[in-house]
Amino acid sequence: MIEPHCATLFPTIAKQGKGGIKTEAYSSRINISLNELRKHCRAAISAFSALERSGSHASQRLCLEKFLHECQGASMVLWDKNDRKLGKYLRSVLSVSNSSPLSPTAFSGLKAAIKGIEKEKTAGVGKTEGIENTEGIENTDRTEKSEDIENNEKIKKAGEIENSPEIEKAFRNKKKQGLSEEDLDQGKSSSFLYNTEAKELTYHGNTYKILPLFLAVRDIYGSLPLFEELRTCAEQLEKDPQDATALFQKAVLMYKARRFETALQLAEKVLKIIPEDHRVWYNKGVILSELGLLEEAIAAYDRTIELEPAFEIAWDNKGVVLARLGRFEEALETYDKILRRYPEYAEAWAGKGSILSALGREDEALEAYSSALRIRPEYLEALTSTGSLFSRLGRYEEALKVYDKALHLAPEEPRLWAIRGFVLLEMGKQKEALENCNRALELQPGFAPALEIKVQILSEIQRQKDKTFK
Repeated sequence: MIEPHCATLFPTIAKQGKGGIKTEAYSSRINISLNELRKHCRAAISAFSALERSGSHASQRLCLEKFLHECQGASMVLWDKNDRKLGKYLRSVLSVSNSSPLSPTAFSGLKAAIKGIEKEKTAGVGKTEGIENTEGIENTDRTEKSEDIENNEKIKKAGEIENSPEIEKAFRNKKKQGLSEEDLDQGKSSSFLYNTEAKELTYHGNTYKILPLFLAVRDIYGSLPLFEELRTCAEQLEKDPQDATALFQKAVLMYKARRFETALQLAEKVLKIIPEDHRVWYNKGVILSELGLLEEAIAAYDRTIELEPAFEIAWDNKGVVLARLGRFEEALETYDKILRRYPEYAEAWAGKGSILSALGREDEALEAYSSALRIRPEYLEALTSTGSLFSRLGRYEEALKVYDKALHLAPEEPRLWAIRGFVLLEMGKQKEALENCNRALELQPGFAPALEIKVQILSEIQRQKDKTFK
């Protein structure tokens, strides 16, 4: 986890010096623009999600037209011709560069494609009346209410945030007019082609990349709940572009919004100003790890440890990254080093246990997990890891006891109920196992692990019934 050590250093609103935008006077305009931007980004994400599921040329056209229309709307908010200062201010706060795929320059080529697609609404194909209103889309405001989206899977998987009932409804309306999907597709023009795998639109021989547009609106949408904090940083940085504290905080906020590339760029800026700050190097390691740049992440953690050997979590994270690279012996050595320094560091004992388990050294792994639980008896991760190892060793009664302890700490964790169901299945207690899986599905409908285990349970029950009747 990134350490937001500067989060409390700033007031909620920071006034700028002479020449800056007066946020008090613009507060109403800012709110209106933010609401418009939120609406356009939300609808664009919805349309892109529907586009990915589209099974026909005609439905692709509907979704693409909607998606491009909403992206253009977001672009117009950020590059407001009627109030250029406001547009510039929003771009500054939200870290939208002039090279963004949503910029008027980058978007200009797509305008011809948008107009062309609209003109090709012949024979009722692609018409979008009735889908302009996106207010009916479900589950769109939950992200806005979140104060911390660091672990927000809705943003991490933004393409799955919402359904697109308006688009689907419009397409059904065309079918009601007597046009089947085949009829609609027969009216398609050879000038229009969308490559689902490459996420590219080809129109009249010109190819347009769609994925960068989606990523741009997704990043903006993920940043909107953090706008006030980002605004504070932006206004502080306008006063002093070399303000390391504001840059650091903005990097943390970009990380929370899952804009890792931007967070990394900001961290690099901070390091140019304060190259010896171990916390910045640590944050850089976390960001690099999220980007999958694991070797670079290890180098950042090594620099953190060099600057501050007592910074325990850097050792722990280094061990995790080494394990991800399959370098288990090095990871084990890392955990041993930190435990020699801090023998009461429960997380390091749990990490060592996971490495030993991966190396097939089960007895030593159990000892390491026991050490972690001796230090922190309610350490949920160590409990679940211990239960998993017991289960793998066929020691089901012991696994069951461990999972019962874990469920006492987290009774509404579907993963624990599903795993407990699997252990009961292995013990031949199908009825109780099924009850556990059903409980997991009550807590989280559609939870894939629980569904998979439930299928195994039902298959076993059926197999036993078939065996009885033979």
